[in-house]
Amino acid sequence: MELDVLLCDYAQVAGEKLFVSGANIDRIRFEAGTGGPYVINASVAGLVHVPWMSTNAEHVLTIKLVTEDGKTPELPSGMEVSDQGIGGEIRFNVGRPPQLTGGEEQNVPFAFNFQNLPLMQSGRFSVVFSLDGAEARRVPFTVHVEPKRKSFGPASIPGV
Repeated sequence: MELDVLLCDYAQVAGEKLFVSGANIDRIRFEAGTGGPYVINASVAGLVHVPWMSTNAEHVLTIKLVTEDGKTPELPSGMEVSDQGIGGEIRFNVGRPPQLTGGEEQNVPFAFNFQNLPLMQSGRFSVVFSLDGAEARRVPFTVHVEPKRKSFGPASIPGV
């Protein structure tokens, strides 16, 4: 099986369609001086390409958020994270409808939303995707706090 994924502002699956808004994120920015927690509102969306020979069997897509060193991100005190970390899993079973010809693959759309997730540190993160227990893809992104800017010259003088 193959996997196409992207990080976006928001995604949802309705019927067999995948709806995506604000796609292709690789950096989530916060204004200079912003301290943690950094509240993340992002989604991962994609398609699992299921080949003919992998139909009629249960499969598991696991989604997990990790830091650049592979650890579970720190959340504010009082917020507990399960042993599995931050993420979830999607179970699916694709049949073989009579209108498909032998060898034809099927696409399973998915969306997973990380809404109002308070990360305590900025830096590099990855969303790790595993299919049936084997890592299939990583989508890296950066939580970035803009540097403080200093202005010099006429633009920095009030009234000029």
